[in-house]
Amino acid sequence: MCERLPLGYKGVCLDNLPPMQTYRLLCVCLLFLSCWSNIQAVYAETRAEAIDRIVRKYHEKGQFDGTLLVADKGQVVYKKAFGLADRTWNIKNGTDTRFRIASITKQFTALLVMQLVAEGKVKLDEPISGYLADYPAEGGKITVRQLLTHTSGLPTLDDESGFYQNQDPDLLKPDRFLKVCCSKGLKETPGTKFNYNNADFILLGLLLEKVTGKTYQQLLTEKILQPLQMQNTGLATQETVIDKQASGYLFEKGVYTNEPYSRIQNFYAAGALYSTVDDLFLWNRSLDTHRLLSKEYTEVMFAPVPSLGFVALGSWAYRLPLPGGKKPLLIERQGGIGGFHTLNIRAPQSEASLIILSNLDTAELYNTYTKTGLPYEIMAVLLAE
Repeated sequence: MCERLPLGYKGVCLDNLPPMQTYRLLCVCLLFLSCWSNIQAVYAETRAEAIDRIVRKYHEKGQFDGTLLVADKGQVVYKKAFGLADRTWNIKNGTDTRFRIASITKQFTALLVMQLVAEGKVKLDEPISGYLADYPAEGGKITVRQLLTHTSGLPTLDDESGFYQNQDPDLLKPDRFLKVCCSKGLKETPGTKFNYNNADFILLGLLLEKVTGKTYQQLLTEKILQPLQMQNTGLATQETVIDKQASGYLFEKGVYTNEPYSRIQNFYAAGALYSTVDDLFLWNRSLDTHRLLSKEYTEVMFAPVPSLGFVALGSWAYRLPLPGGKKPLLIERQGGIGGFHTLNIRAPQSEASLIILSNLDTAELYNTYTKTGLPYEIMAVLLAE
């Protein structure tokens, strides 16, 4: 067999070696492979330990309670819970604790819209008056894309209006919502200025219901939760008891207090979902693998608009400079309601995820792009060379 080797080959041909030397050479090779496997295991352990050290630092400073999941190349590399889910009963957070995920909900709403776009039932650049016939005339020229990018020009739904505390059971019926929140005219010309506004995504929820003839809850269940087997995710209501759900807390001057009251269902398609880190990892994997939406429409959904602060359709997308010179593309979605602060980051090119769910308002999760804080420190370790 050795005579077939290329001219000039200087490797070892086992056919020419005595049996004992062949045996020794094979043993050396196996030993090398075993050592290399151990080196890789130590590297993975070291990375997990580095992430754990970072998270504990923030937890011990009173800046994080909650649950984290970190994944790379589609595999979980770190998952742990910190602090208390319920301070009255001294119940600890677990990796299966359910949290209000606030505006991470908007990613789900955006995907439901994009599914209809892919089916030809909705057009991104068509006025919403074509889908919501009762919309006031001035605002009817707002497009679906402008709702998804918070450039509708609508007045902002804020806490001062009392909208999120309103007990009216008909508040989110289309005619009622349009009258209460969309009849005051526009603050800006649609498409000209970014203005973060939950009203945009509440309108998208109403649009989804109008186009499909199904409730937002039905669409979530049929199009996302059941296909992905997300059994610990759903729409929260103030009245429903949700098993293993954390309570939200504020922390100021060394004192913990309960979060202020809000009627969670009033956030609707803009922020009423609850979930766990494991379920959100299933969600991220579906986005990585285009299980619910084709690659073509996924790219449309996460294409950033630099002139509007890199906002995409329901998320933000930007490149983050890391130590060593890497600039990975990140898809980021933040959320915050009362004491709940949440964050979902994907690095699609490496199929990496960072999911942070916190029930403490001191958790600083929203400054990754400034290269500071807990999420940035974790991403720097996760995506290091």
